[in-house]
Amino acid sequence: MKSQFFKNEKEFFIFPSSPFHFDGTFHKPSHFPDKLDDWESGKYWQAIRIDERLFGLKIENKGQPKNPKIKISIFYNNNISDEDIENIKQELIWRFDLNADLKEFNAIAKKDKRFYPIFKKWLGMRNSSAHNLYELLIISVLLQNATVRRTVQMMDLLLDNYGVKLKFDDKEIFVIWLPKELEKVTEQNLRDLKVGYRAKFIKRLSKDFTEHKIDENKLRMLDQENAKKALMKLYGVGPETARILLFEVCHQYNTFDHIASWQQKIYSRLFYKKSLVPANKIRNDIKKRYGKYSMLAVHYIWEDIFWKRKNEHIPWLEKEIRL
Repeated sequence: MKSQFFKNEKEFFIFPSSPFHFDGTFHKPSHFPDKLDDWESGKYWQAIRIDERLFGLKIENKGQPKNPKIKISIFYNNNISDEDIENIKQELIWRFDLNADLKEFNAIAKKDKRFYPIFKKWLGMRNSSAHNLYELLIISVLLQNATVRRTVQMMDLLLDNYGVKLKFDDKEIFVIWLPKELEKVTEQNLRDLKVGYRAKFIKRLSKDFTEHKIDENKLRMLDQENAKKALMKLYGVGPETARILLFEVCHQYNTFDHIASWQQKIYSRLFYKKSLVPANKIRNDIKKRYGKYSMLAVHYIWEDIFWKRKNEHIPWLEKEIRL
């Protein structure tokens, strides 16, 4: 594991579209706990790669929901150019969907008598991802066929061996390795870290990115069908992983097309208060109710139950996530 200490600091501001929910956007309790970021109410820390250069970021809420303003503090070594700052700014705007126009979605949500209290509570929350495409795929691989506890163990071992630890603002934040840094790492080296069959996926995906088989910036601009085709050219990416990435990376809100069995159980409880409802019924009901905002609507309701979990024990949910 490499380590870097950043002592220099610069600041700038971003003004997200209104309304805006800071904590709902920058902290997703449904995500498995990792060492890649840190959060407390109104403040968020992460690292970011621009090209191959690393920066530490502290993001703070300095506005109100109807008059949003966030302060970005960049931590770095050596020099930083105006171009670097602008690239970081634009990347954050995209990853956290800060310019999203949610007026139409909010109008649809307002008509939903049952779930409007949830939509109102999180008004202005964005579907967001702190990570780039490669990093998200590594996370996706580690989530396959594993309990959350197992995923956390695998990620910690991989970061300790191949990641980078950044120290800034009295924080220690880890960063996933560059794809090319695994070129000389064998599949057996990865298996020795107890990631099992996922070692092959990690090696092959890293090779795909080292060979530039996909351009993330171009991917973001593609329509849904072509974006899905581009993603499925990557090793091990099937329809379900592609669907998740279309929502997380491309901010396409209508991707509620497939329901995994463990998700089915949670959706059944959330939407029907039953232990198990057919996946086709759940999908059709949600798409009929929320249309092109189906995945975004589910995201609000999904995150709400995990926020509740932070403060209260929910037995049926604990049984499904097994953290």
